[in-house]
Amino acid sequence: MHNLIEKDFKAIISLPPRNDTEAEIFSQWDSSGPEEFNFYGQDFIFPKGIHAEAKAKWIEPEVLLVEIFIEGEIVSSCARCLAPVSLEISGNLMYLYSTKSADSLEEDFGDEEPIELENFGRVLDIGPQIQESIFALLPRKILCNENCKGLCPSCGKNLNEGPCSCEKEISDPRLEALKQFKF
Repeated sequence: MHNLIEKDFKAIISLPPRNDTEAEIFSQWDSSGPEEFNFYGQDFIFPKGIHAEAKAKWIEPEVLLVEIFIEGEIVSSCARCLAPVSLEISGNLMYLYSTKSADSLEEDFGDEEPIELENFGRVLDIGPQIQESIFALLPRKILCNENCKGLCPSCGKNLNEGPCSCEKEISDPRLEALKQFKF
């Protein structure tokens, strides 16, 4: 089993015959179990591991299309109240590989910028793109629910469980009128 998030993860796929635009090669990887990591200050756990699949196909003699599918369950903390939150993630991402620069390609691939390689061998390591796909699918902010009230900044009580008994202090006299509103 593999750890799909470790720094030097290798995902080697065999390439289809060079000029055969009909042939597709399929590979898959499963991580070995719970994986933990911190991404932009948020801790994530994949409690059941991660499943990754890749399909490679030539779309031009010098351009390879690799479609990567990722799925898994993530557990993290709510950004407001710190309660554990479990979410399913899945998605397809596509990558183009080429030995030519994007400027010299005959076909325009829109926003897709090919990953330039010196040459193609019989195999290709797509490990960095699998990791990039996993990170691209992670939510930037996780909430236990859309209306999460968070924690009291004074006492730390979870305000989803009810109000705290802290006295709400207003330090700016211009904001005194806000005391009449109920939150």
